[in-house]
Amino acid sequence: MQTSSLGIYQQSIDQQRILVLGKNRTRIAQIILFVLKYNNRKYSVSTPVVEKLEDSPIIIIEPGDTNTLLDYQHHILIFSELPVADKLLYTTLADKTPKSGSIIYDEADPVSSEIAKKQRPDVAVSGYSALKSELQQNKVVLISSTNEKYTTHLGIEDQKNLGAVKDIAKKIGISSGQFYRAIAAFQ
Repeated sequence: MQTSSLGIYQQSIDQQRILVLGKNRTRIAQIILFVLKYNNRKYSVSTPVVEKLEDSPIIIIEPGDTNTLLDYQHHILIFSELPVADKLLYTTLADKTPKSGSIIYDEADPVSSEIAKKQRPDVAVSGYSALKSELQQNKVVLISSTNEKYTTHLGIEDQKNLGAVKDIAKKIGISSGQFYRAIAAFQ
């Protein structure tokens, strides 16, 4: 049985709460969890499919119900392709981002961009886009900022999602090299 959103908050009060929202939330959460596991980082998770609540510094939350988003009291928001119909809800949620919190948004999505770019005191805002890559023998090869190349089993359609994951990985202390090595191992 899934714990309620308020229950998740109460059980994760001492953790950094990362809330993943929007069209690609499931895939982004899945890749974040893989990167954390690959790098032997402790984490908790609450998604419609899996719930693992334990003593760890962070919790990745991919909510199934948008009616209770405010209950999570997030520290970091990740927005990917938000529906126009829920713009007011997501704006309210973004406005609740605490000082020293972060909003990571899809630069190509006009709804996410508009919401994220609203001025909020002491909230870090960063946009993400597809990572630099090339195709070699029908495989995606990611190219780091130092021009190192990492072949991945992820397809072109995941390149923008990887941009979000790379940004959040940096915020939680996973280096660029650790991120790329994890993504190269993703099956």
